[in-house]
Amino acid sequence: EFRLDNDTFVTPRREDERWYTSGGFVRFAFAAPADAADARLAAAWCARIVACDPGARTLRVASLAHRIYTPASTGTAGPQPYDRPYGAALAFGAASVVVGGRTRQALELQLGTIGPAALGEPVQNGIHAMLGQPKTQGWPWQLRPQALAQVGWSRLTSHRLGMPGVDAVTRTGVLLGTPQTQAELGAMLRFGGTGAGPTWPGESLGVREPSGWQVYAGVEVRAVARDTLIDGAAFGYDSFVSREPLAGSAFVGASVGPIRDWRLEFTFAMHSLPFSSPLETYPFRPQRIGTIGLRWQPR
Repeated sequence: EFRLDNDTFVTPRREDERWYTSGGFVRFAFAAPADAADARLAAAWCARIVACDPGARTLRVASLAHRIYTPASTGTAGPQPYDRPYGAALAFGAASVVVGGRTRQALELQLGTIGPAALGEPVQNGIHAMLGQPKTQGWPWQLRPQALAQVGWSRLTSHRLGMPGVDAVTRTGVLLGTPQTQAELGAMLRFGGTGAGPTWPGESLGVREPSGWQVYAGVEVRAVARDTLIDGAAFGYDSFVSREPLAGSAFVGASVGPIRDWRLEFTFAMHSLPFSSPLETYPFRPQRIGTIGLRWQPR
């Protein structure tokens, strides 16, 4: 699975590039043999901690994730203490995912780095150079280096609603570590392709979706105890912004299987601002992000 997040996908104006501005994700899933150690541990988890579906299978998922964050004024060369700091996060992940007909659980470990070694500046300005866009000026003031270590658990559950072509998915999740420590709760309605199993944007590997179109809409809320990408120390100045304890998102999207074994997905999301600033006149509007995803699942 390949996924790209970018604010340019939904707001192409240069002056609208801000905050969470870009993300790239690659995920590979492989079936775990039933007698393998991770499959046995997953079976023990399902038997003793959180129940799974009968006959659920265990997948091994490897991932690479890269995220870039900037303040709103990317043409300013000096520090911007009243806006989100420049920052990038680069992480490698390994997850055990248990997928059944109605539920999907994932336990993931991510390790990586925050700061210059996460390559936010060369990636962003390299893309800008290819597109003929101005260079982003403020990366010398980005977040200082910090190790990234995070454990996450999530559970998806699909629900039949008794209406043809319509069902729902609920999501719960927890992240512990850095950059984020938070609890998550979400719900999504899906139209078309009923019986697709438990899926969520970015959490669909291992679930065989029906061919043809499917559209969806959902919301998610997060209770945030820590966000190093907001609260972390930056080079050369003290930031006056602080994380918000509650954040939320709303999204709509569509996916289609135009070719056997391939799935193409488009999502538009609006995110509440996860930080606040003492500069009250600053136009902190909800952020808009577009996602393009391409997934291959051979039969």
